[in-house]
Amino acid sequence: MKRFFVMLCLVLTFGFAYGQTATSLYNKVMGPSTKHIEKGKKYLKKNKISKAEKEFKDAIKSWKHAYAAYAYLGIIYYQKRDFNKSKEYFEKSIKEFAAFKENFLKMKLDYMKEFQRKAKELQIELDKHDMQYQGINATAYETKKVEYENKYKNMKKEYEKDKNMQYDAFFRFKYGNTLMALKDFKGAIEQYSAAINQDPNLKDAYTNLSVAYFVTGDCANAVKYYKIAKEKKAKINKNFERDLKKRCRVN
Repeated sequence: MKRFFVMLCLVLTFGFAYGQTATSLYNKVMGPSTKHIEKGKKYLKKNKISKAEKEFKDAIKSWKHAYAAYAYLGIIYYQKRDFNKSKEYFEKSIKEFAAFKENFLKMKLDYMKEFQRKAKELQIELDKHDMQYQGINATAYETKKVEYENKYKNMKKEYEKDKNMQYDAFFRFKYGNTLMALKDFKGAIEQYSAAINQDPNLKDAYTNLSVAYFVTGDCANAVKYYKIAKEKKAKINKNFERDLKKRCRVN
């Protein structure tokens, strides 16, 4: 009897400890970093590069997996025309995104397992004891068991969705620009293609992808993505358009 009460108390205590979701806990960890990133973005929009750079670096100090901060630093160093440094930051950003995703999914998986385990433990105890005979209100514990089961189901849905989480298309587009500046056209094509696959509405990526194929001598793909860019009313450099039409015989 004593053991049963202890177990039930532990289960109810668990409800308070795990009342927050993995997402909310991660948001708490990322909170200060996110504030720095948002401030940095505002400075970047106003072209206050030094202030923006400081905010993004402070974001990284607040949270080492702040992959967005690394990406924005990549954008800043592209603007500074330090393309090698820009590439370093983008590569770090992609690496930290992978670490973030792995840790985030692991945390969710741990929560799922714990919810499932507690629900099973409680069911076992409910099956073993005649709670009505012992003067215990079984309804409260049955409710708690169902709550854990529902939390498990909901988090499992989130987990399956989050497994498909991808690196930001906008960052891939910007990284592609850096690689173009470094004349790594193959790498740029990979980044632009990935950006488009993730976000088909990223219209300027079609233009840049067309340019990347053009400089590698692939007229077929250059024309293909040029036409899509035209359809989407993306920005197209007139000199590039002239050269493309001349070399690739575009009507």
